[in-house]
Amino acid sequence: MHLALRHGDQTVYVDKLEWLRAYEMRSRVGLAIPLHSTGIGKALLAALPADEVRGILGRSGTPAVTPHAIDDPDELLRHLAEVARRGYAVGNEENELSTRCIGATVYDYRDTPIGGISISSMAFELDEQRVRVLTPLVVGAAREISRALGHR
Repeated sequence: MHLALRHGDQTVYVDKLEWLRAYEMRSRVGLAIPLHSTGIGKALLAALPADEVRGILGRSGTPAVTPHAIDDPDELLRHLAEVARRGYAVGNEENELSTRCIGATVYDYRDTPIGGISISSMAFELDEQRVRVLTPLVVGAAREISRALGHR
């Protein structure tokens, strides 16, 4: 599980909890990650005004971190509209091959999206059925963190 905060046109991991598995995620506290290719980043982008998202994408671009990443800005904007509609993002091997994640936005007391949380696992462990089961937990945890920060 990751907690990341927005830092300019990226997010930075500020906390990480590891599951008891035979492997570890490559992520680490302090690592800056792109917004367009992670569950946290896409959830955060989807919560921002479209003109702000276009500005971020114009500055940082949409480099394909893996072959699964959405590197076309127009396609990414369409995808983000779907993320905003459903209230969470799935990172499907877009930032790291064989890794899938579910991300949800964290808001502060001003209703500003400031970051997000995600759970990540090997893609074979986080299949479509597990995504359906775990998504409400991720979204609920993001809401609890947001409430603790004064979000209504």
